[in-house]
Amino acid sequence: MTQPGQMKPYGVLPVPKMTPELLGLMRTGTVYSLAVVHYEGIPVPGPMVPYTLTPRLRHGDLKDISPASAAAEAITMAAHTGTHIDALCHIGERQDEAGNPDPNGSVRLYDGPGKTIAAAETVNFKGQTHLSISEMPPIVTRAVLLDIARYRGVNVLPDGYIITAEDIKGAMKTQGTQIGPGTAVIIRTGFYQHLRDGNPAYSDAIAGLGLESAQYLFKQGMILAGADNMTVEAFPPYSHAVHRFLLVHNGVTHLENLYLEELAAQQVYEFVLIVTPLRLQGSTGSWVHPIAIA
Repeated sequence: MTQPGQMKPYGVLPVPKMTPELLGLMRTGTVYSLAVVHYEGIPVPGPMVPYTLTPRLRHGDLKDISPASAAAEAITMAAHTGTHIDALCHIGERQDEAGNPDPNGSVRLYDGPGKTIAAAETVNFKGQTHLSISEMPPIVTRAVLLDIARYRGVNVLPDGYIITAEDIKGAMKTQGTQIGPGTAVIIRTGFYQHLRDGNPAYSDAIAGLGLESAQYLFKQGMILAGADNMTVEAFPPYSHAVHRFLLVHNGVTHLENLYLEELAAQQVYEFVLIVTPLRLQGSTGSWVHPIAIA
């Protein structure tokens, strides 16, 4: 287990360092919150427990601290609720002995460039023992916003829309955006508006990256993929092709359920992204409150 104070690369994420180049991206010093609000009823992937908040201690309950008063609550939620980041152990791929996808094969997880490890060897009663979220360092990196909805001339992409490499190239050209090695790429689909309005499409017909566009972004140097939807990639289909390509084969994590409306409205397309995962030993992900500084 990584001890407090020790940081090392995690997949393609480097050990964070504030560089002059990153400081140069902070032109106005404006800080943007990229997190959604957690609330009872917030959509979560079907197999996961719902978010609940239960008052545990009410003001006035504790008499022995008077004249002070205190309140507290108990919260239950899956690690993949609301704005969160995936650990590299979150998604695996069933493979045959040659390493090819095989529905009847054994599950393998990312274990470094060109390597995988058997998932059966990486879990015990305390959770994941291989690349759990506790090993992920804080993220401080250059990021770009690709507003695919705006590029397509809509507020929200159509239900189930699969973003293509041509969409990515077109948005980059329209925005004057460059990616390059070491860049986090944040995709705006407009689907936050479905979350806000309670539209079931947010869970059932997700617009997002397709495998082709994910492969293109990785070739450009993307080290983290984020989006204002639940999965980063388009669902359906449900084979998790983008997750498998990015997480299992290339060590690129996902940042999901982002709030991007303010960045998009102000056309802030380049910024410093800061994400600080909780050090949850054994967990496949962490709730986060990312910020952008531009």
